[in-house]
Amino acid sequence: MKDAVLFAINVSSSMLQQPPPSDSRKADRDRPTVAALKCAYSLMQQRIISNPSDMMGVLLFGTEKSRFQEEDDHSKGLSYPHCYLLTDLDVPAAQDVKKLRSLVEDEEESEALLQASSDEVSMANVLFCANQIFTTKAPNFSSRRLFLVTDNDSPHTKDKALRSAAAVRAKDLYDLGVVIELFPISRQDHPFDRSVFYDDIIYSATLVDPDAPAPITKASKASYSGDVSHSCSRCCRTSPQSHPLDERCSRIWPSKSDRD
Repeated sequence: MKDAVLFAINVSSSMLQQPPPSDSRKADRDRPTVAALKCAYSLMQQRIISNPSDMMGVLLFGTEKSRFQEEDDHSKGLSYPHCYLLTDLDVPAAQDVKKLRSLVEDEEESEALLQASSDEVSMANVLFCANQIFTTKAPNFSSRRLFLVTDNDSPHTKDKALRSAAAVRAKDLYDLGVVIELFPISRQDHPFDRSVFYDDIIYSATLVDPDAPAPITKASKASYSGDVSHSCSRCCRTSPQSHPLDERCSRIWPSKSDRD
């Protein structure tokens, strides 16, 4: 079964903060946004070898710069403000791998792109952007998944219209057959509470694909970062022993026991 995975990674001031120093071997070393990009990079490398027909893409949201399909870095990003399509949804090519590697290894390039916008990004726009990507690039794929990585559990706190619009766009994705997977990042001073906003966005759908990721249940009110393990079926289809993401993946993806 061919799979299309789109990472949607939040770029915000809190997601760009360096984690506090720690003597723990499993403690976070990278900023959350960079750690998520490293996971995407490692998964892309693995998919090229194990599932060469699968598609993968990376969408950044909350960025100062904006870029969508067929647009360049000099465009005004009128299509989806503060959404930056780093690599379009497609079978990964060498250029895509190189672009991700440069971003996670080249600090100068990382600093140039990973700049958080001073304006709040519309989650409805982010989800509609993802909808357009899946519709145009993988219309006939039976497995389509959106991996949403963020530490903001309450976007549009004071704007009910924007929250409602986001819920509508999320339902549009589910009607399209796209499974939204939330990968919440807890801050040291604020555990992620998905009941505030994301319970209205992430549906507990019945999965017909045994390889599809298990949904996060509503009982999981908060997530935990740091010393956690992961379930490999959430991001790829390999056994833990052969998983390429190792500790970088485990710092972001909650284990099955955390989700149940």
